[in-house]
Amino acid sequence: MNRKSKNEIVVIGQKIQTRIEEIDIFKLNYWKENPRVNAIIKQKCRDRDISDEDIEKELWEKDSVKDLFKDIERHGGLIDEILVKGNIVLEGNSRLCAYRHLYKKAEKKNNEDDMLKWSYIRARIIPEETSNEIVFSILGTWHIKGKTQWDTYEKAAYLKRMNTEYGYSLKDIADSISQTEKFVKDHIEAYDLMVENNVYTLEKFSYFYELVKNKKIKELTSKEPAIIPNIIQAIKEDRFKRGEEIRDLPKILKDKKAKKEFFDDKVNFNDALETTKDRHPEHADSFYNNIKKVTTILQSCSVKNIEEIKEDITTDRNKKYILERLYREVNSFCRKVGIKNQK
Repeated sequence: MNRKSKNEIVVIGQKIQTRIEEIDIFKLNYWKENPRVNAIIKQKCRDRDISDEDIEKELWEKDSVKDLFKDIERHGGLIDEILVKGNIVLEGNSRLCAYRHLYKKAEKKNNEDDMLKWSYIRARIIPEETSNEIVFSILGTWHIKGKTQWDTYEKAAYLKRMNTEYGYSLKDIADSISQTEKFVKDHIEAYDLMVENNVYTLEKFSYFYELVKNKKIKELTSKEPAIIPNIIQAIKEDRFKRGEEIRDLPKILKDKKAKKEFFDDKVNFNDALETTKDRHPEHADSFYNNIKKVTTILQSCSVKNIEEIKEDITTDRNKKYILERLYREVNSFCRKVGIKNQK
């Protein structure tokens, strides 16, 4: 006889009555709409129909599921129960996959005790009338705010659906997961950019996330929108070794020679970056970077600002001293390194 216990979940101000049961693993189905499962479907199966067997096969290929299999076997069962509505596993699809493979292992050994042990899985059951909106809110609480974090792509897919399918504003979503609106906006924008360009390699989400949140890249691409497809093609072709390299992309975009080398001549990213460092020492050395910043400030000083400064230093000795010291130090430094006045 199954042992049952009552419990409840509070989400969006609603109390959801639940019960805990041990359920036959072969009476359960994977949930295609689960962000993790849905991400796998989009990556491997695209638009074709997918069966429970297909999902299980793809889940089992993940190292994280094989590790989970070993952990469950070592501990003799689950620490946290799965979440079920009807016969659909809303949360815990990887755990169900691990249980089924533990059962298969016992079956191969003809170990009836283990077959019985792994044929039932501990589950928290919620009412069948629970809406998908409530379900997604539960999952978001567990996997964005909670301990068991989704991968970044899975988070983005969740945020996208909360915004487009359930009509939550960016602010409402941000408040519900204790994040900023920019965090939500950037994740959704990166997700959209991946989908629009048919990129389904989940590990590449970090590349697109860096692409949309980097202010320098946004400034440069707004002036030259035609370069965006070239950047995305470079991501598709694995020409960046890791997402963090996108942060250095503005250095290449600002240099015509390096940009041509990388996008047209297909030169290695690091080699193109070296070209920018050779031609622009400020990209590689903070000393020259700071010197260039000061030079740029002085060059861009307007006539109006200059007149205001002239007036300031006649009445403020401290401001005048700062400029006088700058003049002395620049002249002294240039003499020391062998730079003479250029007429």
